Amino acid sequence: MTSKRKWIPAFCALLPLSLVSGCSASHTGTPSSVHNSVGKGTKSVSIAYAGSLQLVNDTMIAPVFQKATGIAYQGRGGGAYGVAHLIASDEISPGVFESIGTGPFSQMGKHTPTWAIGFASSPLVVAYSPNSPYAPTLKAIADHKRPLKGLFTLMQDPHFHLGRTNPDTDPQGQAFILMVHLAVKALGLPKAAAHRILGSNDNAKQIFAEESILSRLQSGQLDASSAYLSEAVQRHLPYIPLPSTIDFGDPADKNLYAKATMSLSSGQSVHGSPIEVYVTTVPGNASASAIRFVSFLLSNQGRRIYKENGFLINGPIVWGKKSGIPPSIVSQLNGWKP
Repeated sequence: MTSKRKWIPAFCALLPLSLVSGCSASHTGTPSSVHNSVGKGTKSVSIAYAGSLQLVNDTMIAPVFQKATGIAYQGRGGGAYGVAHLIASDEISPGVFESIGTGPFSQMGKHTPTWAIGFASSPLVVAYSPNSPYAPTLKAIADHKRPLKGLFTLMQDPHFHLGRTNPDTDPQGQAFILMVHLAVKALGLPKAAAHRILGSNDNAKQIFAEESILSRLQSGQLDASSAYLSEAVQRHLPYIPLPSTIDFGDPADKNLYAKATMSLSSGQSVHGSPIEVYVTTVPGNASASAIRFVSFLLSNQGRRIYKENGFLINGPIVWGKKSGIPPSIVSQLNGWKP
């Protein structure tokens, strides 16, 4: 089985290590560089986002957006479903929500949006620590010197420390479990291999917060971890690319992904779907500044920043009712340039 895409991590030199290490913790405020350039009385916008978008939003999008508009930026990240629940309960009141997939929108209660725009995707990869005792073998697999099947055999080793995120709160956590099941079938491994790799879906030994899991990997606490390609690129992490048929990164394979299913602890059934980034304003909290941020994100400049940070640019994909999209954004979509 081979991938339809060949990943060349040409973006890996974009971010200085000091910038990367400074973004390892959960972020609930405005970057210091943003604070330093905001005058008193300046309009602001609060952005809630899936934790995997923290680095690109807080360190790349935020300063450029603020310089272009004069609007102060405040960002908060977490598992997309978890963020949606915080919005529903009014524990946070962002004007904009960036989600991985559209599933979290249904969890936003009275703040459920009527529209969203998909504009980027990021395949799932397996990132690994260069300091892991398994690193030579993992690098050989990444370099295609050993078969991919070896990765899934290695992850069954009881001494192998694997990290993933919570499937109950994070789409990445769901995608990783579904990916393992797809891979076991595609590679002809015994059905029991998936359980030997993952344990239970809520295996506490493997589950870490999305905002901190890659920091744990970088510090050597884990041998390997689930990650999006964009995260691995931004954090300069070595990684093993996966075939497009199991990495949830190609919208053209959505019917294949949908064959993979799992049940959450709530009993809800989840089907595999492409890993796509959607953005919307939050009903009840949206302002002119929120619309300006969405417009910037969908502009050529905003999408270029995402592309330079390892995302694949798609769309635009309209979710929900196009009639609810602000006219300025509709005009922007009509003039979309790939």
